[in-house]
Amino acid sequence: MRTLIVSDIHLTHDFDESKFRFLTRLFSDYDSIILNGDFWDGFGTTFDRFVTSKWKDLFPLLKSKRAIYLYGNHDQKEYSDKRVSLFSAEQMVSYKLNEGATSYHIEHGNLLEPGLDVVLPSRSILYYVNICAHLVEHIFVMFGSPQNLLLKQTNKVIKKKLKKRTITGWFLCGHTHIAEIDKKNKFANSGFIQYGKATYLVVDSSGPLLKKEWYK
Repeated sequence: MRTLIVSDIHLTHDFDESKFRFLTRLFSDYDSIILNGDFWDGFGTTFDRFVTSKWKDLFPLLKSKRAIYLYGNHDQKEYSDKRVSLFSAEQMVSYKLNEGATSYHIEHGNLLEPGLDVVLPSRSILYYVNICAHLVEHIFVMFGSPQNLLLKQTNKVIKKKLKKRTITGWFLCGHTHIAEIDKKNKFANSGFIQYGKATYLVVDSSGPLLKKEWYK
């Protein structure tokens, strides 16, 4: 069985037809799906506006795959309500997946390296900070930037903190937006799906595979 792991899609009430078509194709291609945090963006919209937007047309497909939904820092549990069941079969903070002899511990990553929401708990302030962060990321996503160097460092911080945990097998996360597979440390980050760029993980009994593509 092949499992798709995606994170940091950051959907809001604003609809993007090309992104919708890409996600529809992507979700259709796999046996099971894990939405590893920041599926929607609670810093940029409300849960009600998101679940009643055009993005709701993705929900039946996700339900048919019995998608597992893991909360992130942009889509914290308290930001949503029972309607998360519209697009997922189970909801939690972390998930253990076993594929043959290979095991995966999956969580968003913010528990190991908290985001700005810890420093700036006001969602009204986070709204404007989020706009600025997305603008910078969008401008530099094709070329690399000092921001990307900082986020790569965040992956290193997460791996360092992982050494204090007892985790069997691979640790898979998102959160930093920097896709990576580190076989030595059994660490993988799925990256993000935004601005026409998509990175994601596919896992089976042989280990994780990182895929990258453009969707517009």
